[in-house]
Amino acid sequence: MESSGKRAIFFDLDDTLYDHLVPFREAVREVIKPDESVLDVLHLFDRVRYHSDQLWPKYLQGEFTLKETRVRRMEIAFEELGIPLTREQAALVQEGYISRQYNIKMIDGVLPQLKRLMADGHVVGIITNGPVDHQMSKIRGLGVDKLIPMDRIFVSDAVGIAKPDPGIFAYVNRKTGTEAGNSVYVGDTWHNDVVGALDAGWEMCWYNPRGKKPATAHTPTYIFRNYEEFAGLPIV
Repeated sequence: MESSGKRAIFFDLDDTLYDHLVPFREAVREVIKPDESVLDVLHLFDRVRYHSDQLWPKYLQGEFTLKETRVRRMEIAFEELGIPLTREQAALVQEGYISRQYNIKMIDGVLPQLKRLMADGHVVGIITNGPVDHQMSKIRGLGVDKLIPMDRIFVSDAVGIAKPDPGIFAYVNRKTGTEAGNSVYVGDTWHNDVVGALDAGWEMCWYNPRGKKPATAHTPTYIFRNYEEFAGLPIV
């Protein structure tokens, strides 16, 4: 970028701009009515996301359909925690989870930060993994499409490269005329966001509201628990 002091600051979508756990918990309650004094829904959700990341390359390679990928992650995660689901139940949890993702709201403090960074002239956008229609429906549900230009919103299935592949970050730099050394990524997952961005030569702001532990030797540039803390980070 030019030596104007303006930076490229891109955000993840799921669990960074909105809380993915809310629609998941509601779907689980609807289908299996668990005893939440015994079941740790947050831990279950973390395992669903873990297995989603593990299965995603098989979806990209055409080994599984998107529907199969999503149902399998439910079956595997629930079984890990001793709650075997029938294929029908797994599909119902998935269906309820997806349907609720379009009726969502931003995490407290996100919107003022997006507006602040854009008003200051920085290149602000989104990099997210997933199917284009699904991710764009969530982006429209949040109203982010009215704030961030479409040419700064990058969805992995449209790009043909998915996080944590550093190539998607390099692609964004090329398309936006920015440089890796002056770019910042804001995201919540260790493998996809922290590892991917740092391996691409970007600075990394790890959104870690639940105090998760690092999974590799990578070192985020900054760590924040909420967007009040984010507002005080010296990223710009």
